[in-house]
Amino acid sequence: MNTIQEDEFYSLLYDIGKIEFRIINLSEINLRGLASIEFINCVFSKQVLIIDDDAIEGENENYKKITIKTCVFNGVHISKCNFSIFEVLDIKGINDFLINDCKIDTLRFLDCSNIDFGITFRQNVFNESFTFENNYFLIKGHLSFLNTNFNKLVIIKNNTFSILRFAFVKFKDFTAIIKNKFTNSLLENSFLLCEFEQIDFSQNDFRDMKYIDCKFLGSAKFKDVPYNKLSIISFDMCNFYKHVNFNKSSFYKLIFENGSFIETASFQDTYFDIISIDRTTFESKAFFDNIQIKKIDDCSRKTIRTIKQELQKAENKIDYNKFRVYEFNAYRNDIKNKLREYDDDKDHLNHRVREPIQLKRDAFVLWISDLVSEYGTDWKRALNFTFWSGLSIYSLFYLIENHNYTIEVSNWNNWSRFISGLFRFFLVTDFYNPLETDRVYLTNPLSWLIFIFGKIVIAFGIYEMIQSFRKFKA
Repeated sequence: MNTIQEDEFYSLLYDIGKIEFRIINLSEINLRGLASIEFINCVFSKQVLIIDDDAIEGENENYKKITIKTCVFNGVHISKCNFSIFEVLDIKGINDFLINDCKIDTLRFLDCSNIDFGITFRQNVFNESFTFENNYFLIKGHLSFLNTNFNKLVIIKNNTFSILRFAFVKFKDFTAIIKNKFTNSLLENSFLLCEFEQIDFSQNDFRDMKYIDCKFLGSAKFKDVPYNKLSIISFDMCNFYKHVNFNKSSFYKLIFENGSFIETASFQDTYFDIISIDRTTFESKAFFDNIQIKKIDDCSRKTIRTIKQELQKAENKIDYNKFRVYEFNAYRNDIKNKLREYDDDKDHLNHRVREPIQLKRDAFVLWISDLVSEYGTDWKRALNFTFWSGLSIYSLFYLIENHNYTIEVSNWNNWSRFISGLFRFFLVTDFYNPLETDRVYLTNPLSWLIFIFGKIVIAFGIYEMIQSFRKFKA
């Protein structure tokens, strides 16, 4: 491979528009007067700046076609150029790649491997299509866009990224950022102050991805995202104006803060280890059918309540009941934390005097409701509680009422009296002595105390059992 001189370099470009298998030792290339340029299997030994004196603002702007294929660059900066077609194909090595302040109709960046450098697009306008596909980045490689407008189709597909970042970018037509892999678990990927018209983020193997102050003006899809234990996706101050679809996606952690969903949002058949929804509004319906949360105890009560409310609005009674239980459990954990904080706080004047008392009462009510029927959702547990607690209290009552008598276990009459009394004891409206055949009241104060307590326990158990049977009612 021979080194080409500057005069021969421009002579070939002007004559045939192509240079192949040459070492190019130029630090600046001016595309003035050229219409089509191809660099194939070339080595650029210096960092090269590519400019175009013909790129004049106005009606007479000149657009060129450039193809860079299977070349090696020490670094390339392209500035203030206009291209009808810009192609980068099968590049093996570039230390730095920057496109700045250019207008490009169609860009294709395809099949480049082992990219261990930064690719940066800054202050560019893409008028027709932008395709970035089948490229592989190493750990130091990153792709960045700053202050860029995409006026038409954008496809970023089947790439392996280390870092992907967008800032002040407008996507004015359909955008598909799909089926990409992210390998760097130490640094975050981000979209900062971006606007999307219609976007598809489906099937990306995310790591740490942040969307900050973004506007989703059209429909947005985040479907079929595969699970990865490093996938933490957060939306901070983001607004979704059209339908949003997260169906059948899995994330380790999904976070929504300070945002809004104007139209419907769908999270059907999704899986999360943790999900957080805080200061976020759903102005239309949100569908959380068959949502699964592995670490539900690590989710905030605000998040659980928000999902529960949306399930109720969608009349999904089955999942609603599950999240109703989750919310009660979350409230119990909050009570424990508040009481612990109260005990650790030496200045109790910071709290209302009755606050810890009320919290302890709530904790007791939640504990007994969970114990009896799991907050009115498990009729079997309520039935077992009613029978065994009633039997235990009645047995104590029976022993007290017969403390002056010898009870013979082998005597059937004793068993008959015990069993018939047990049935009467379970009749919560019967306040006569269940051990007597006549309608007489008890005379022993201790028996009365146990008797009344037993009636209350049985009535509570029956009430919880009825509530459990009614959990699917309106």
